[in-house]
Amino acid sequence: MQISIKERMVKLREEIAQISEANRQYMMGGKKVPGSAGDHERRLQRLQEILDELVALTDWKKL
Repeated sequence: MQISIKERMVKLREEIAQISEANRQYMMGGKKVPGSAGDHERRLQRLQEILDELVALTDWKKL
């Protein structure tokens, strides 16, 4: 069963909130854990993937 666009957007918003919190903690600095820069880079990549998905979800409106 395919989920609705609205449900998918809700899940993406939740994921963005989680990524934002992790990035906030990373940017607050302090002691950097080994591998944290790589994790940060993966989060940024995932945010770009989410953006691409949101564009794809809304592209149908332009037709």
